[in-house]
Amino acid sequence: MKRFFLSLGFIFLFAYANAQYIISPSAVKWYDLEKAFELNKEEPRPILIDVYSDWCSWCRFMIKTTFSNKRIANYINKYFYPVRFNAETQDTVVFQGKKYFNRNIGHHPTHDLATNLLDGQINYPTIVYFNIEGKKIIDAGYKEAKDIEPVLVYTNENLLDFLSLPEFRANFMYTFPEEFEKDHSIYKIPKELKPDTSGIVNWKKASEISFVRKKKSKPTILFFYADSCVSCKVMEKTTFHNIAVSQILNKYFNIMKFDIFSEETINFAGKAYTGKENQVHEFAQNFLGNNLRMPALVFLDANGKIISNLNSYLTVKELIPLLNLFIQKKNEQITSLDFLKTLNRTSSIPK
Repeated sequence: MKRFFLSLGFIFLFAYANAQYIISPSAVKWYDLEKAFELNKEEPRPILIDVYSDWCSWCRFMIKTTFSNKRIANYINKYFYPVRFNAETQDTVVFQGKKYFNRNIGHHPTHDLATNLLDGQINYPTIVYFNIEGKKIIDAGYKEAKDIEPVLVYTNENLLDFLSLPEFRANFMYTFPEEFEKDHSIYKIPKELKPDTSGIVNWKKASEISFVRKKKSKPTILFFYADSCVSCKVMEKTTFHNIAVSQILNKYFNIMKFDIFSEETINFAGKAYTGKENQVHEFAQNFLGNNLRMPALVFLDANGKIISNLNSYLTVKELIPLLNLFIQKKNEQITSLDFLKTLNRTSSIPK
């Protein structure tokens, strides 16, 4: 699948040669800062920086456990430029056009760049992420494979502007509960973050949706996803299967979900659409064009006319007001994107 990214809006990282100590062999293909910067210019990806110190036993243990997990290592190698940064290095490092030094203050002197990356909260190990837009996410402390996975997805699938990391982490745990039930961590989620997944959505097949003019015709929502899109699975489980959301959908809409890489031939509104192996299906191309960011929602009126396209992760608190906007036919007065902005989507995002 061709991925559509925004370029990083800042000069990322540069370091003098031999600046960092890399543990080898490693399942993760670690880069030094300079190499990560060079590669990022050619193909923008999120950046993962493992900030560590030589004396930190948990840092070494995380390398031997979490970063040695094949699933985690493969995901990092595929979607990130991973870097290890020794927080007590004596090297001079240039970051975003500014030189940083180790001023050798204290028993374990911290490099100025580490202080900058960690926003002054010195804790090892800490992983600092920069998403594709250059926005920083800090995740402190030792993390097992199951704990780092939702943060990797959150960063790689660029969800920072849609919901907070704690909320996504809780939703992720409810979507893939097995490992989190084993250590009982799923039962420790704060009450305000626990998603309700008790709803049942009456998903329609393409052949069950008709736009022949009828007195009781319903508008239609097309939910497009890809199997590789983890946030699509999370959104389906924790947003669509919320009891209040599912009741609204089943009462007022026809709703259909569709894998954009499906190979089946479908008939929708009197037209046949075909799919081919490893290619975006004609049905998805027809409704999404070149914008293949997942998850995606397309709203159709009762006559099958497109009235809104959204390439966005939506929470329950956003989807319910949005559905009511269409039910009350107020969407003619304001676009979906502008309406979502009025909900102050990022107000709960931790800095």
